[in-house]
Amino acid sequence: MSRGTTLGTSNRSRCAVAAAAAVVAVAATLVLPGAAHAAYRHRAESGYDTTSPKSVTATCGADEVLIGAGGRIRNGNGGVRLAAIVPGATSVEVRGEAYPDHAEPWSVIAAAVCESDDGTARVVEVSPAGSQTASCPADLVLSGTGFDLPAGVPLAGLVPDADGASVTVRTAFHRIGASPVAYAVCVEGIRASWPEDGLRYKRFTTTSPVGTSSPRTVTVQREWEWEFPSMSGVGGEITVLPDPADPFPISRTDLFIDAMMPNDDGTRVTVAAVQRAGTETGRSVRGGTPAGPSAADDELRPVPRYLTDDPKWMVTGYSTDHDIY
Repeated sequence: MSRGTTLGTSNRSRCAVAAAAAVVAVAATLVLPGAAHAAYRHRAESGYDTTSPKSVTATCGADEVLIGAGGRIRNGNGGVRLAAIVPGATSVEVRGEAYPDHAEPWSVIAAAVCESDDGTARVVEVSPAGSQTASCPADLVLSGTGFDLPAGVPLAGLVPDADGASVTVRTAFHRIGASPVAYAVCVEGIRASWPEDGLRYKRFTTTSPVGTSSPRTVTVQREWEWEFPSMSGVGGEITVLPDPADPFPISRTDLFIDAMMPNDDGTRVTVAAVQRAGTETGRSVRGGTPAGPSAADDELRPVPRYLTDDPKWMVTGYSTDHDIY
């Protein structure tokens, strides 16, 4: 997707619709008594096997445009990276990459957050060369986020800013000649710092406790129960506490985000980070069984871990709400 690609528009007066689901691809909406639903969510899941890398595309419905996106790895267990969430005009592609020693089957799930097209301008902005930040035009505000990483690079953060102007992707290291890319889905609205009257952009944030266990998962929820459930943008960030005994700390490449997923009714976003699987004992997201995906997406089980030291770290989850402007 090139910089400044026009996406199309949204309709803020929508009829409530009922949830619909399929086995591998899911398109979901919510019936809200007495209120219009703010967005439609569509999901798709890749094949569940040991192929790597693999990707899947979730597509908006007819006459809809994309306003946000999310993705997650199922049954990665610390051995599969969430490598890309790439938003487009009416769809999002999500990619996962397994480490060479990851032998279990796994899948990648994509979520497209969409609205009806009413002709209002919206764009996807891409971070320019040499930058890891994608910024919205001066007259638009951030609604959705995305990223694309070079092969082998784990995701350390995807952070929408507090004003609604931009989103930044962060990694523990860079490969020479290949840089991470950030994507910003931008729509009409009021940024947090603008003097205009009216409901404005909000970024919701939740941070996990500090600890050494893996995975670390947080749920980001909207602020008030009466607000329309319309979370559209996702984000996450890993923070490692420095060891006072280590005068030369290094970036942790064994910690990475493997889920940033909005739920189907638009009320919350789940963000999960894991420690790299290897030879010691650890814990990570299960999200499936060797026989195939299970409904217990967040069940935990023991997995191996490469590093013998246990850093103290935490994960922060972010979400933007498209209709709170």
